Amino acid sequence: MFNRLRSLSKPPSPVDDGPTCSIPILDPPGNIPTPVSSLDDTQQEKVSRLRKHFDEYMLPETDEYYENEKGFLTDNTLRRYLRARKWDELAAIKMLEATVQWRRTEKPECYDPEYISPEAETGKMYFSGFDKTGRPIWIMRPRLENSKNAERQVKHIIFSLERAIRLMPAGVENISIIVDFKDASSGHSPSVATCKKFLDILGNHYPERLGKAFVVSAPWVFHATFKIISVFMDPVTLAKIKFAIDKKDDSEKERQKSQTENEWVFLEDYIDVNQLESVYGGTYNFKYDFDVYWNALLDHTGRPYKVIRY
Repeated sequence: MFNRLRSLSKPPSPVDDGPTCSIPILDPPGNIPTPVSSLDDTQQEKVSRLRKHFDEYMLPETDEYYENEKGFLTDNTLRRYLRARKWDELAAIKMLEATVQWRRTEKPECYDPEYISPEAETGKMYFSGFDKTGRPIWIMRPRLENSKNAERQVKHIIFSLERAIRLMPAGVENISIIVDFKDASSGHSPSVATCKKFLDILGNHYPERLGKAFVVSAPWVFHATFKIISVFMDPVTLAKIKFAIDKKDDSEKERQKSQTENEWVFLEDYIDVNQLESVYGGTYNFKYDFDVYWNALLDHTGRPYKVIRY
């Protein structure tokens, strides 16, 4: 199925209200600001001690998974886990050891795209575009849910996170998410259990990977669910969730504030219009086509997968 189409080239320049395009934007723009991140002496010492610990903890070189694990256990990974645990060294070690054990068992970067592909057929989750800081944009549309296979649904989320990391330009460590509830019925809204499972995976095994999450057209039932799951969320993560209005309309923004205490924002303040789909106020008239998207994603992120440095 994946070889039916030839490799896809870089997408054409977006047009405003022109013909639809089914090629997702998976190449970052060239004007991404370089992040500046520095550590003080104490923080650097903690990274060095974690480096020594995990050099000893790592699989032997003879293990077939060694190169994968070595690519994951970079200094960038150590810093992310330290930040996630507020620079508590012992807590970061415990958290990262749990992830390393999970990855040895799960091998999430090695998931077979053929197994995952049925979850992607309707376009309920896909990547297209980058925000102003260079984060890949992960678009979710609950109304397009097409599966009852709970195990494969979770693996699809993990597969997507792994592919997102492979789409990140140099210096970028996290993603932006648009959760689009337009036309979703109450039956399409994720359950508390599903939301909590997603947050557990993101928080425990992909810490510091969420940049921003924008919720669009949320129904009242989602606001009720959100109030429940927010008690399980770290305050830093909670602050990253924004409720988005896709057009500049201050009166609508004021009206919506009563729905939630989280911030209401305009998408174009965070995403350039040429990286944003026209349905959200951008100029990229994108139409999801499974075959085109799936081939483009695998061309960019590995077919079936590729080993990288995290």
